[in-house]
Amino acid sequence: MCLLLFAYHCHPNYPLLMLANRDEFYQRPTEAAAPWPGGQMVAGRDLEGGGTWAGIAPGRVAAVTNIREPHIPGPPDALSRGDIPRGFLQGDSAPLDYANSLQSDRYRGFNTVLFRLGADDELVCAGNRHQPFRFAPGVHGISNGAPDAPWPKVERGRAALAELLNGRGPDLSHDSFVERAMELLRDERPAPRGELPHTGVGTDLEKALSPIFVRIERGDFPGSIAGEAPGPYGTRASTIIAVTRDGTTQLWEQTYQDGKPAGQIRQFTLSATQQGHL
Repeated sequence: MCLLLFAYHCHPNYPLLMLANRDEFYQRPTEAAAPWPGGQMVAGRDLEGGGTWAGIAPGRVAAVTNIREPHIPGPPDALSRGDIPRGFLQGDSAPLDYANSLQSDRYRGFNTVLFRLGADDELVCAGNRHQPFRFAPGVHGISNGAPDAPWPKVERGRAALAELLNGRGPDLSHDSFVERAMELLRDERPAPRGELPHTGVGTDLEKALSPIFVRIERGDFPGSIAGEAPGPYGTRASTIIAVTRDGTTQLWEQTYQDGKPAGQIRQFTLSATQQGHL
């Protein structure tokens, strides 16, 4: 389960700012964000499925969340949802064209957010429980339900991101913005029971999954929710992405092990004309 928060054309110098938490079983093998072969793409890597949950290429951003629907079986020989952002970042298709090319019925439920900078840049949401659409400028959020589902963590995150951007001038002052954005993504406050979504996992588990930052340390988290064996579960990585008008695309990642920071924040920068990282 994951959370995506993004500000689209809400800042004069940054057409897109994205904040993301990836929630996963602690035992699922994963590599932290790094340049992929070829140097064009920077993303974390799911070592089981081979794809990624969020990443960047010059002027391009992609991320994916699953849809929490434990009682709906996946298709036979389901493809890895992590292949969706990987394919977009390694290609050159426009977001809507790429969305329309997906064999959506080959995946378990998903939402994907796709961005390409350009004269007619677009931010697109696609999935296999709704038709692709373009986002209007504004602060948006998606978790593990429908794109318009008002889940408490989404609404809280959107409000916090809007407040974080409020009154900021042309320069975000990266260090302070990243620090405050990471704090936003570490919010462990659960939602009130009366505001919880109803996805079929029971009230106690809905509440445990309701914070922006998830930490379920008991060993009996039901694997049926994500197609895994039972085990401890929670936020494994927090990612911040910023795209400037000149095409500079940056990614910051903080990884977590058992709910605690694992090492320092990693930062990568891709220019519009060069591939590289810091």
